Amino acid sequence: MVSLSPRTRRAGLAALAVLVLAGLAAVAWPDGAGRAGRVLNRISSAQIAAGVGWTHRWTAAPDGATDAAGNQWDADTAIVQGGSAPRALAAGSPAPYRYTRSGTLVFTLPVPQPGTFAVILSLAAPERGPAPEAAVTVTLAGGTARTVRLAATGAGRVRHAVALAPVTGDAVSLTVGDLHNLAGVAAVTATMARTGTDELKAELAEEFDGPAGTALLPGWRHETGGGGWGNGELQEYTQSAANGALTGDGRFAITARGDRGKYTSARLRSAFEAQYGRIEGVMQVPSGRGLLPAFWMLGADVATAGWPDAGEIDLMETLGAAEPGVVHGTFHGPDGSERGWERPFTARPAGGPDRGMHRYGLEWWPGVLQWSVDGVVQATLRQEDLGARQHWVFERKAYLLLDIAVGGRWPGTPPPATAFPQTMYVESVHWWR
Repeated sequence: MVSLSPRTRRAGLAALAVLVLAGLAAVAWPDGAGRAGRVLNRISSAQIAAGVGWTHRWTAAPDGATDAAGNQWDADTAIVQGGSAPRALAAGSPAPYRYTRSGTLVFTLPVPQPGTFAVILSLAAPERGPAPEAAVTVTLAGGTARTVRLAATGAGRVRHAVALAPVTGDAVSLTVGDLHNLAGVAAVTATMARTGTDELKAELAEEFDGPAGTALLPGWRHETGGGGWGNGELQEYTQSAANGALTGDGRFAITARGDRGKYTSARLRSAFEAQYGRIEGVMQVPSGRGLLPAFWMLGADVATAGWPDAGEIDLMETLGAAEPGVVHGTFHGPDGSERGWERPFTARPAGGPDRGMHRYGLEWWPGVLQWSVDGVVQATLRQEDLGARQHWVFERKAYLLLDIAVGGRWPGTPPPATAFPQTMYVESVHWWR
């Protein structure tokens, strides 16, 4: 890529085929700001009127706290029962996370109206040594229990678990227990995610059924062409069945081909665009160097807003043999610069991303993004985690993309040892809302 962030390579040529998350906040263009502009950091007035985006925060700190973004966190004494008294953690943690409660905790969180709320539990890691994979069990008022698994992290860090709670009254009730490899619950946040209380439904449910060799699928379209895609990439994307087609056994094969320095591949984007939800793709990627298989999202208005102002979410990227066993997940947004801000994370799915199918997921609700691999939470980003010049642009519609890029600044030119063709098999893509 051109001195731009890793994903610019794909978002590049913004007017061509990339998108933004449409419908968030107003966009204001300061004098002389150029294309970077400034995206206002707020939820739309229509959402506020509907209640979506309403947020309240509580902390185990006895006197409450104010975070770096200026948000007020109330002391949790009125909304928690059971467990231990607040215990101070080592110095250096952000203000809302300097105390923690352990044991079985029963929370009753007052909310303004019925709906479905995203509850974010901020969980303290053990204070000494690195923290291995952890887990917490969340039981809702109706008895539905879910165990959230959390990837390993460094000592002293706080990890977050997101749970959806439908509410028909005026409070979210949940029990938190079975804390494994965790020091306790440091804080809890409730955000209204939906006005309804019904179960999530798969509005996009692609199982890739159909005759082998079918290249054009209802609900998807091929983005075609070459020109580097903003990253100096070498492939030309085509809609040929040789580059992208059903296998006949419930998979879609995206195949990168090379012949005497000329490369072709396929890039699919979903016709479905939406805001918020639970997204998941199941796929197996190739292992060759110089390739960049990806499952990612762009804001639906990227052609007008530009990148990075449109926002980008990478659910899976991998460099194959250049980084054996590693997958990347990254969030991108604007900060007034050409590159924008990014939050990169990595994971190591069991056996490696090129050995069997793996699940790449995203929980996306107002003010929060949570990335998972094979059901294990790898990273959570919240609006309040951003710096002063970093703008949150994830309150607008987005769409999905699947592709294999060849060469470019990231991952580099394929060496002679990379044998073509190289294929990514996609088993399913779902978007629940």
